[in-house]
Amino acid sequence: MKKRLLAVAAASALTVATAVPALALENEFHGLFRLRGFIENFNDGGAGAVTPINNPRTKSYFEQRARLMYIAKANDDLKLVTHFEIDSRWGDNSYATGRGQGGGIGADTTNLETKNVYLDFNIPSTPVNVKLGIQGFDDGYKGIIFNNDAAGVVAKAKTGFGSLGGAFFRFDDAVTGGSYLEGTVTNTTPGYLTRDLVNLNAKFNVTKDVKLGADWYLLYSDVLRQTQDRTAINMFGVNAEAKVGPATIDGFVLYQTGKLGSAAAIGNSQKVSAFAGNVGAKLKAGPGTLRTNALYISGDKSSSSSVRNDFQTVADRTVNQAAHAFYAAEMQILLRNKYNMNSDRAIVQNLNNNRQGIYGGFVGYDLAIDKFFVFSNVGAAAISRDTNGANRGGDFLGTEVNTEVGYKLFDNMTTSVQAGYMFLGNYYKPVTTGSWPENPYTAKVQVNYTF
Repeated sequence: MKKRLLAVAAASALTVATAVPALALENEFHGLFRLRGFIENFNDGGAGAVTPINNPRTKSYFEQRARLMYIAKANDDLKLVTHFEIDSRWGDNSYATGRGQGGGIGADTTNLETKNVYLDFNIPSTPVNVKLGIQGFDDGYKGIIFNNDAAGVVAKAKTGFGSLGGAFFRFDDAVTGGSYLEGTVTNTTPGYLTRDLVNLNAKFNVTKDVKLGADWYLLYSDVLRQTQDRTAINMFGVNAEAKVGPATIDGFVLYQTGKLGSAAAIGNSQKVSAFAGNVGAKLKAGPGTLRTNALYISGDKSSSSSVRNDFQTVADRTVNQAAHAFYAAEMQILLRNKYNMNSDRAIVQNLNNNRQGIYGGFVGYDLAIDKFFVFSNVGAAAISRDTNGANRGGDFLGTEVNTEVGYKLFDNMTTSVQAGYMFLGNYYKPVTTGSWPENPYTAKVQVNYTF
């Protein structure tokens, strides 16, 4: 009996020893829950650009989002990151299948969205980190090039002077067809009609207080080459950040050149020559922080020219749903807001702004006292160019004022009230007859929990 017990104990010990590598896997869970209640006259719970109208209807609705992140960490050099999302608007639908729904009576909807699935690892004996798979991307230019999720590979190597990096993303592989601004496509051959983004970048620590970055981007697309020329847009950018006393100043300049495929153009393409620029600052002022940002996005000079001067932005294939943003402005109506979910709408939702571009200035002040916080912002913007000026009262889009007042109930849970109002500019003034559209406004209650 003793020999048998010893044999069983030895076998059990061997089993445990062989299982140690699996048991050593470290599991991490993170996520958020966000609920927003709206009363406003310019949004209808959908996504896209909003054109103010006369006598709009006031709407009230609720939307919620849950994000769930699971990270399987083998060691400090290797982990798998997965990120899922469940969105719905209260009362929208039930017993259905599809994203962004399931808040109707009965619920029971298949609506789990895959947001990120990627491998994050360090290459042994090198300073290189690689992220491989569906992931979010920081373009280094405050999101105006690309600020979304996509499938690709991102590599970055730390150096003595800063870092070197590169990225490749496949935005579209039109195997089932799709609808684009420039037309539609049907294709059954994977890898034949695609849209890609390539990036090479370098970051330099000039001093401990001054950082400088340089990038090259290539936006390439032959998705519509059955009917028009290929798109190949090169973007050259420089960005910088410097600490000057109590202030932090940053900004960037971007230039686009190359060609844009277009079925309406001579030779099925147009040359591109466009600019974008920004300067921003943060300054400790009294008990809070003062923020400023100025943004310029070039517009097109002529609708019939062989050269396109409007800054080309990235949108997804669902007909111009923006895959970029300028959240640094902290607008709620004029530009896209960082809290937006299914109701991702704005006056200027796509920074290309129908080839008109945009320029504007934005000022904000952040104040936190114990568990209370107040974030207030003012922003004004105009179009850069108008190829249809005869039908406009002017170039000024308007001025937005907004605020968020909140309270931190727990370390990881906040409640807040947000409100915004936009004074429309002469861009919306009737040229001949008719009434001005009504100034848009929004008011929201938000509960936000992160873990």
